[in-house]
Amino acid sequence: MAYQRVEILTGTERRRNYTPAEKVRIVEEAFRPGVIVKDVARRLGIHESLLYRWRRLMRAAAATGGLPSFVPVMVTPEPDVVEPSALPPAASPPSTPAAVAGAVLEVMLPDGARVRLEGAVDPALAAAVLTALATSGRVS
Repeated sequence: MAYQRVEILTGTERRRNYTPAEKVRIVEEAFRPGVIVKDVARRLGIHESLLYRWRRLMRAAAATGGLPSFVPVMVTPEPDVVEPSALPPAASPPSTPAAVAGAVLEVMLPDGARVRLEGAVDPALAAAVLTALATSGRVS
């Protein structure tokens, strides 16, 4: 016969109340690399789905209610420009300014995915793509 852990809750309150700081600590502990969420939930005596819910709520709060923060930006130098007289004659390219033709905008999303826009891109189109990613749940 195996012994099981029994927890007796006394008083009128049957639910545990965790402070926001405790929730953050528990979620950080449960979702560390190499940690099994189910084991942490079992050890703490809470249901595994509660940990996933807390994590989802924390991500939503950080995305909407968090203070504005800076994101890292890397500006790379333009590639070396070869003199036009040194190039062999070729078919004339479409009429776009050189600065726009070589422009590259790369956005690194929080989940590690990248959105790369090259050349002349309509700002409204770029905004629509990023908005669609945000509303589809791709960007958290």
